Amino acid sequence: MAVDPQEVERLVYAYGSRVYTFCRKLTWSQADADDLYQQTFLRVLHMSIQIDQSNNPAGFLMAVAARIWHDERKKYARRQRIAPIQDDGSGELNNISSSIFTDHEFEEKQRNTEVRKAVQDLPEKLRVPILLYYMSDLPVHEIAKALLIPEGTVKSRLHQARQKLKKELGGIQYDG
Repeated sequence: MAVDPQEVERLVYAYGSRVYTFCRKLTWSQADADDLYQQTFLRVLHMSIQIDQSNNPAGFLMAVAARIWHDERKKYARRQRIAPIQDDGSGELNNISSSIFTDHEFEEKQRNTEVRKAVQDLPEKLRVPILLYYMSDLPVHEIAKALLIPEGTVKSRLHQARQKLKKELGGIQYDG
């Protein structure tokens, strides 16, 4: 029995923008984010489980997206070993717009850009748990279940990612 299409539509309206933002942060490309977003809701539509509305449905959706992304990256890596394709590295980063900012706004925008860049530069095995933990508010045990890895591994990867970010960002103060 698949998930009711009206239920999926309700999930799209309720959590779609959060899921899409997560997909953008995970993929750093609008085209890849669009594909991942669609695949996430298609996968949910064909699932044979009931989604628990009281247990962080946005986090569940983001975990589904992360799993799909992980699987796609594995397929891509396997294809690259068999028949390498040149990647133009055109991952899109949000650039600071040319509008006029106050000093505070400019500094805040600059800090946000530095944090996003530092997270993007993390290896995927560290970036995905960080995004799931901080963007989806998923607890460690749910991240472990979503990524099919032990809880201890999730904790270790979160710690490693925080250490790398701390080293990369130095004393930067980040508010959000």
